[in-house]
Amino acid sequence: KKPTKIMVRNVPFQATRRELLQLFGSYGQLKKVRLPKKFDGNHRGFAFVEFLTGQEALTAMTALSRTHLYGRHLVLEWAEDDEDETEAQNIAALREKAQRDITATTAEAIHPPNKKIRFQ
Repeated sequence: KKPTKIMVRNVPFQATRRELLQLFGSYGQLKKVRLPKKFDGNHRGFAFVEFLTGQEALTAMTALSRTHLYGRHLVLEWAEDDEDETEAQNIAALREKAQRDITATTAEAIHPPNKKIRFQ
């Protein structure tokens, strides 16, 4: 399965989402374009562009690998494709850690640790 999501780094701060849509949309049908923002409303200088098919993403990646926008070279790399899967793994890991913490706390309640502090 070919990846469909591209991370675009070094996006000029004056560039807009609409300009990215126009630039990448000419290489295939876009599923989603995200331009993460800072608290002040400006974007953070990178974007995620997701295509419907891996072939369209590959075409855009090869065609735009040397592209400049507002005088800045766009750096393209493949992004993680399965956010849901990664999020599920993170939740599973947190649950496992919580279970270990509960087990450790219960064990300490039964056998409290030694209160002495030794300095060496």
